[in-house]
Amino acid sequence: MEMIDKKTAAIFALLVLVVATGIGWLSSALRPLHDNALPIPYDNTYSWTQIFHGYEAYLDRRISYFNNIEGTSMEPTFGENDVILWVEVNPAELKVGDIIVFYHPTLANPPQITHRIIEVRIQDGVYSFRTQGDNMPEPDQHWVPQEKIVGLVIGAIYSAAP
Repeated sequence: MEMIDKKTAAIFALLVLVVATGIGWLSSALRPLHDNALPIPYDNTYSWTQIFHGYEAYLDRRISYFNNIEGTSMEPTFGENDVILWVEVNPAELKVGDIIVFYHPTLANPPQITHRIIEVRIQDGVYSFRTQGDNMPEPDQHWVPQEKIVGLVIGAIYSAAP
């Protein structure tokens, strides 16, 4: 009798795991795409972008990309021609050490910048962030207000180009 109970419990646990995984994959596949979402291949062949659906379900966030890396301010972490993967984030979730994508805080047509947070400031419930490139000797001149944050970097696809 004890063997049947353990076997039934194991089968039930496996069934729950399979259903939960299926729900996660389905929920990420049904989400609408937004502007910088990773591209879906035009043909129906399997591609590396399909791998991210499981991660999107795990993170409960759409993974986006940024491939306009210019300069060497974040070397050796990443550099020109690398693709940065990021997710939208609540500024309250950000902490020192995180790498963020943000719009330059003072320019009229601001470029997107990717730097590491070195200090967090909260004033009257509003967050701002001191950033610095990994390859830069000094912090960035201006604090980044929360409304300029684009997202949190979660990974990179490194370019094979020199």
